[in-house]
Amino acid sequence: MSSIPLPYIAFFLWIEPVATLAGAFYAWLKPHIYLQLTHAASAPGILGLPTATNVVLRQLGNLYVAFAINEAFVLRATNDLNVWRTLLLGLLIADFGHLYSCSPLGLKSYYDVANWNAMAYGNYLFVYCGALTRICFLLGVGLGGAKKAKSKARKSVRISTEEALPVTPTQMNKTPAQSTRRRKNKPT
Repeated sequence: MSSIPLPYIAFFLWIEPVATLAGAFYAWLKPHIYLQLTHAASAPGILGLPTATNVVLRQLGNLYVAFAINEAFVLRATNDLNVWRTLLLGLLIADFGHLYSCSPLGLKSYYDVANWNAMAYGNYLFVYCGALTRICFLLGVGLGGAKKAKSKARKSVRISTEEALPVTPTQMNKTPAQSTRRRKNKPT
């Protein structure tokens, strides 16, 4: 992980997966609280959760677990920037989807910090921070500068016929590896 700066490692490998597992915990095991914190006015009352709502919350919790596992395990497995960029781009798209899913709560819910509860901080502030961190990573902020552009011109080695050594018929029947071994083993 030496090529990935510590702030990215801390956020993507530890902070965000743990926070996501907290969301999974509430969706799976505390669905009433989860719904109450999401939108108290429409949360089910004392009659309990409808079965469909319970199933959907468990599926949501499972997706949170998958999100946390993918982020923590895949990014821990490599320091290949292409893998990190690909996964983080997918998660950035999911960030925008997550924010869009909150649109029924109204436009004011996105910025009304004074009225946010714990769920709103997770739905908005934490997602804003995650998206911003992903955007910074994808733009290369803190990754040691821009990549050097590779030349698209093909490079080839040409041997002029005047410089080429004559090839005997027995040398033509040998594989390149055999020819190399013979040259290496030839006494000088």
